[in-house]
Amino acid sequence: MPLDAPFRLGPFTVDEVGRLMPCTPADFPTFCVLWRGLTVRVELTVRAMAAPEGLLALGMALGRVPSSADPAAMPRGQVLDMLHDLATRLPAGWKLDLLADHRVGLKAARALAVPTTVTALVSEVALFLLALSPYLDVLGETGLGTGGAAGTANTWPG
Repeated sequence: MPLDAPFRLGPFTVDEVGRLMPCTPADFPTFCVLWRGLTVRVELTVRAMAAPEGLLALGMALGRVPSSADPAAMPRGQVLDMLHDLATRLPAGWKLDLLADHRVGLKAARALAVPTTVTALVSEVALFLLALSPYLDVLGETGLGTGGAAGTANTWPG
């Protein structure tokens, strides 16, 4: 039985050939994927609904800078120097941040044609994750690339 297209499916409008488009600017879909112990938040945004131009925004916490009190951790100065060097070598559109709680965040963006297919959406996310892998290997050598578990976190109440 054919479906009457276009129709709404969650935050998407599905057209006659099965392509997805966010319904409204307030309904930009987000989802999370788990990759090598990291939670990656993915958001599909559209710059202008009239002439759609899509952007896939990805963000994650890569880990924490180790505490200077941890004798087994790489010295904090070396980790910070390595992060500074790594930030200069990231692909265009990727940004490394040191957050207030000593987590290291990564934000990235990829262009995505909209309306899009599920296959194209998943492929873009997979290509990003594959490109991220060598950087995670480097971070793993410092004890940082562990999904936020390394180092210490100040929590209250503790």
